[in-house]
Amino acid sequence: MRDQIRLSCSECQRNNYYTNKNKRTTTNKLEFNKFCPWCNKHVKHVEGKMPNPKKQ
Repeated sequence: MRDQIRLSCSECQRNNYYTNKNKRTTTNKLEFNKFCPWCNKHVKHVEGKMPNPKKQ
């Protein structure tokens, strides 16, 4: 039951990283302090949903 997610920069709102998480054990949104190449500094990245590939 692992879902793919993308991590978006909290300052510039760009999608920089992609990962997956187990929805059963981790119910909260993930937040990581990662490097943003557009902001050129370490900022908080917040979890966002991936687009549904079946709707295309």
